[in-house]
Amino acid sequence: MRVKTRLAALRQELPSASLETSGLADRIDRLRVARQPGGRKSEGDENSLRQTLQGVQIADGVILVERRIVNGAGHGSRNLGQIGAVADIFPDAVGLVPERLLFLDTETTGLCGGSGTLAFMVGMARLEQGDLIVQQYLLTRFAGEQAMLSALGASLREGDVLVTYNGKSFDLPLLSTRCRMAGVNDLLGSIPHIDLLYPVRRAFSRRWDDCRLARVERQLLGFHRRNDLPGAEAPAAWFDWIRQGDGGRLPQVFRHNQWDLLSLALLLPRLSEVYLNPGIHGADPLAVARAHRKAGREAFALALLLRQKPELERAGLAELAGLLKRSGQQRAARSIWKALSARGDQAARERLAKHFEHDLQDYAGALACADALYDGAEKQRRCSRLRRKLGEVDRQSRLEYG
Repeated sequence: MRVKTRLAALRQELPSASLETSGLADRIDRLRVARQPGGRKSEGDENSLRQTLQGVQIADGVILVERRIVNGAGHGSRNLGQIGAVADIFPDAVGLVPERLLFLDTETTGLCGGSGTLAFMVGMARLEQGDLIVQQYLLTRFAGEQAMLSALGASLREGDVLVTYNGKSFDLPLLSTRCRMAGVNDLLGSIPHIDLLYPVRRAFSRRWDDCRLARVERQLLGFHRRNDLPGAEAPAAWFDWIRQGDGGRLPQVFRHNQWDLLSLALLLPRLSEVYLNPGIHGADPLAVARAHRKAGREAFALALLLRQKPELERAGLAELAGLLKRSGQQRAARSIWKALSARGDQAARERLAKHFEHDLQDYAGALACADALYDGAEKQRRCSRLRRKLGEVDRQSRLEYG
């Protein structure tokens, strides 16, 4: 078929609205639906969807569903009353005010990101008087994206701190891209942000096969999803609505998204417990201690490693020895270095040689440690220097005592 003939056929299929005056998104929307059996969904179908979801239409193509989950409601082995227990023990949460936390999770048309991926649902939750208020924005047509993004920005409050899981790499860049494409100010990208994936990886990457949210829910929250619509199927559920007017699976997408938000909210206080006593929760004590040390809390890191000392591996014991030395407990640090040296640990032997030489001026002890190092240029230089120092001490001693 010639191009002119195909264009003429398409014009006949489209509604009577002028191509020149209609918006691009509306035109794309009409083209997608016009090619489906039965044509465009009726407004009655959209009203029926809104009623099914118990939501309100806040703009053309946007439904908002709001739910209040009362304080004390259960989620796995946890309950919502624990959300406010965000302790300063968790380095990433120091100084946070629970009522300022804004939990966010998106459902998208794909997981690859880029300009072709759309966030068709955005869920947000915050604490109000101990209850968790969940707001979920759903696009019912492509043309509603600008209004939805504007509504998200308008819902922000002064002092909000965003909390996500993998939002730094996925949700926030995606929403930022969509804001640019829709000509909307990217207000979400301008507020403080905590991505809980990173402290989870820090504590558990050496202990778990993966750090996906589903595993976190099982391991830390005691939550096992039953009859959940997998996240990978959420795009198909939305496209069923867009292409066929079939919203039968959308309530499951809402439930999936709400579970994500609940898990986010409860994970934050749970991580405070993990970072207080990593061993109890199966976390990596060395990684947790290093996080505290990096945050300027060396005394806390030292106390944590001392409690975990019987379970520490070589790297953990070396970290403990370094913290002990910096805190002035040189004898305790030396004891650990000696124990590690006896196991053939070259780094401990080198550290012990430096300790004997520079801290104790015990050059004979330092030389004994240096002699046990692997052969190499550095060992030769160290041993030569120590022998010179021993010779100087010996000469000085002979001069003093005749």
